[in-house]
Amino acid sequence: MKKLRVTAIIAVCLLIALSMLIQASAADSYVRGDADADGDVTILDATAIQRKLAELSVSSFNEKAADVDGDGVNILDATMIQRYLAGFENTHGIDKVVTVPDPTTVQLPSDLYELPAV
Repeated sequence: MKKLRVTAIIAVCLLIALSMLIQASAADSYVRGDADADGDVTILDATAIQRKLAELSVSSFNEKAADVDGDGVNILDATMIQRYLAGFENTHGIDKVVTVPDPTTVQLPSDLYELPAV
């Protein structure tokens, strides 16, 4: 009886974790650097980042797109967008479409969900 209860608890925990993973990484795409989510990388994107960091109102803000270098949104992201627009080196792929894969199409290892034999 105790083994069955432990197995059920483990199964519930795995299902909860899986549903959270699916919700957190639903399929979507965005343009890296397009902080204001208008489809283009312009100086307004750098301004949107600066306004967000200054805790001023921003009408539309895409946090994933604003985080150009992947270390959280900070003033360096705005600077990298400005440098890109000025024609400097684009080492972070600004203005490229980033697609997050749909977790329902990703093949996970089958042993990940196997429960211990009772």
